[in-house]
Amino acid sequence: MRPAARTFAAALALCQALLFAASACRADETYYSRQFDFYIPFKTDPGERRIRELQLYASEDQGRNWQPAGAAKPGAGRFRFTAKRDGWLWFTVRTVDFEDRGYPAKLDQATPGIKVCVDTAPPVVVLRPVQSGNGSAAVEWEVREDNLDPESMRLEYRLAGSPEWQPLALQKGPTGQRAWNPATTTPLEVRLQVKDLAGNPGEAVTPLTPGGTGRPAGSLPTDPAAGVAAGSGVRMVNSKRISINYEIKEVGKSGIASGELWNRRIDGRTWQKYEGRPSPQPPYVFEVNDEGLYGFTLVARSKAGGGEPPPRVGDAPQIWVEVDLTKPVVRLQSVDVGKGSELGNLTITYQASDKNLERRPVTFSYSDKPEGPWTIIAKDEEYTGRYTWTMPETVPYQFYVRVEAADRAGNVGSAETPKPVVVDLSQPKVQVIGVDVSPRP
Repeated sequence: MRPAARTFAAALALCQALLFAASACRADETYYSRQFDFYIPFKTDPGERRIRELQLYASEDQGRNWQPAGAAKPGAGRFRFTAKRDGWLWFTVRTVDFEDRGYPAKLDQATPGIKVCVDTAPPVVVLRPVQSGNGSAAVEWEVREDNLDPESMRLEYRLAGSPEWQPLALQKGPTGQRAWNPATTTPLEVRLQVKDLAGNPGEAVTPLTPGGTGRPAGSLPTDPAAGVAAGSGVRMVNSKRISINYEIKEVGKSGIASGELWNRRIDGRTWQKYEGRPSPQPPYVFEVNDEGLYGFTLVARSKAGGGEPPPRVGDAPQIWVEVDLTKPVVRLQSVDVGKGSELGNLTITYQASDKNLERRPVTFSYSDKPEGPWTIIAKDEEYTGRYTWTMPETVPYQFYVRVEAADRAGNVGSAETPKPVVVDLSQPKVQVIGVDVSPRP
């Protein structure tokens, strides 16, 4: 395991806490945690008797501001810490002796003992077949993850239905492609498994037929006949159950005997006839098996045998439909309460990822209860990764914050703060204004 990228599954020694020395650790100690709650172990000199308490401080802004995060007696051996959200945290330790002197005396003199990235979200993995020839097989992938561990990536394939996976060497990275000759024309399954540096796993599996006509590697999924790219001029749905409305024109005296639904995938040129029984009246309702981009054409037959021929190789479909069942991945990185000139502002830092994000996908809201109801702060906002809200006087002194992101199929992903955000930072002070003699009871 690399020394600068460790997880909390390994033993974690923060520092040797010595008298008048708050931290003896290297400042480059970096760890990743897949949980909000974790322990930070420490050791003190068993012969040292002048330390009364060790104080843990945390910073969410790279050491510019430090907040108390816990306290422990020298013999406790560890601090327990609960993070509020995903993101980077710096930690330092301050010792206090029995004369109530702290070392360092001021936190602006502190240096981080360790740095911890809290990352609870799994990687988003996209794996798809691409164009191949001469009996070969090929796939390309995209991994969306800020803290990807490239060494964890494993690409494997197997015969469809077989229990045994065969490993494939690959150039490890967030994007890439791999072609090989499996010495078979039998349909295959290909699997890509990855982890991030915190240990969160991600996986994608795709079917593949050697020698198939997938789209060219690295290209947009574009239909050469229709000139339609995925996500452009495409009807988006978030269900495998599809309903197509239609109108039949130029119906003769014999009337309509039957209708046929033909479909083709964006990664193929051949058409397949849908085997379900068509409805005699619109809409035509049916189900597809998987997510993806489909092209559909409807053909009607008269009782006299008339009608257009079935679609042929290279024909453009009447309509493209993309089935997208995947919610956007949303991460709430920080919610910061303004101070000084920023007093009254709340700054929300976040991430959202999805291949089909809406043009203005983001909604912000708050609630004094984790289960809601939620009050809208702003909706239909552009995705910028940062939003500053000037809070009205009517907001409660603490509340939960939610960020939602929508894609063009109607899927909505969200993230909420695990604990309420305290926005009342006032420090009440008492001023004695006089002394009165209290009458005897």
